Amino acid sequence: MTTSLHFRLATMADANQLLQWRNDSLTRQFSLNSTPITNEQHLIWLKESLLNPHRQLCIVELGKQPIGTTRVDTQKDKHTISWTLAPNYRGKGLAKMMVSQLVHNLSGSICAEILPTNLASIYVAKYAGLTYKNTKNGVMRFVIHR
Repeated sequence: MTTSLHFRLATMADANQLLQWRNDSLTRQFSLNSTPITNEQHLIWLKESLLNPHRQLCIVELGKQPIGTTRVDTQKDKHTISWTLAPNYRGKGLAKMMVSQLVHNLSGSICAEILPTNLASIYVAKYAGLTYKNTKNGVMRFVIHR
């Protein structure tokens, strides 16, 4: 069986789903900013993100079901990526597929910043071809150059 993931640009209609995923306790535990986000803060961030020409925020779908999100912040040919998988889709290998597909579709330098305690995301980054570069201010950096 082949699993096909579809990436679509996020919209304001995704606000509630994105906030729910962002405030999930495990997501917060492994985020660079672990503080719970209010709806007002989230709406401001989402509007700014959707208007930012250097940011691509996508909803990843399996079939028609949203399973996660990816974000790419681009400066020249350098991309900083991040991802979140919906809680009920964790442990199924979907994050590996999602991030691998994302990395495959980018060129230039790609970086993911991951907390050392986030073993699942470290594994996903390595699976997608990123390698450990360094740790700065308690955050590990994984990179790939194409």
